[in-house]
Amino acid sequence: MILKIENITHQYKGFYAIQNINCELSPGIYGLLGPNGAGKSTFLRILVNVIAPEKGRVLYNNREITTLGEHYRDNLGYLPQEFHGYRNFTAEDFLKYVANLKGLDKQITQTRVQQLLTMVGLVDVRKKKLKSFSGGMKRRIGIAQALLNDPEILILDEPTAGLDPSERIRLRGILSKLSKNKIIILSTHIVSDIEYVADEVLLLKGGELIEKATPNKLLSHLTNQVWHLQIAEDELEQYSAEYAVSNVHQQGANIEMRIISKEKPNESAVNVEPRMEDIYVYYFGAQESNVVFN
Repeated sequence: MILKIENITHQYKGFYAIQNINCELSPGIYGLLGPNGAGKSTFLRILVNVIAPEKGRVLYNNREITTLGEHYRDNLGYLPQEFHGYRNFTAEDFLKYVANLKGLDKQITQTRVQQLLTMVGLVDVRKKKLKSFSGGMKRRIGIAQALLNDPEILILDEPTAGLDPSERIRLRGILSKLSKNKIIILSTHIVSDIEYVADEVLLLKGGELIEKATPNKLLSHLTNQVWHLQIAEDELEQYSAEYAVSNVHQQGANIEMRIISKEKPNESAVNVEPRMEDIYVYYFGAQESNVVFN
């Protein structure tokens, strides 16, 4: 099973949303990471065949997805960033409805629906209407609907948005089990989710794929370049202007900082192991306020 992306490029009104992206995906979990405006949404929309690239092509098992039609859709599961379902459907009825739209055999639909409700922790509220669900519960029913047809390709856009820490851990466990025989693409602003679960990370910046590597390989780029130090409060502005800062924490009258630098920033600085949040700051800066590091 291979999903091959060959030189895809797409623009809107003269602006290149993505350009010259090439990569090959086989079963496993791929974390998609990049700041706002990096081209992530356009990239995902092309992969789910909502839009066709202006240049290049996407192949599923060596056949272009634009020509596969229903065969590709039958092997695809998708959770969009904006997912609400139908407010007046119960969780159970909504999944049955989606299963019918996907052409699932009625004899296996009931069993499949119950399996997925159990998997995402919603079996006890299966008779409740979606309009009564919290944001996190709606994300979980969205994940369940994406899995109804047991897809070979699973594309999840912000699946952990609104989930509490225990729900996020549960989802990561589910994805890890599924990844043995699925290509899973996970786009999220919660950096730690990618660090814990991704086999490889795709870094998008300015519409270009700037890295495709395992988390360990990315982290190795910052070996001996991440520092922990403590400074006085009145030094914060100076250090923030001079260095890439991945974390700041008030500790009494002092400030604890996590800094990325090839050179030791001061005598008290101590080398620490890099984390994915440091990778994010290294490649993209820390200006994007909706990125979550833990």
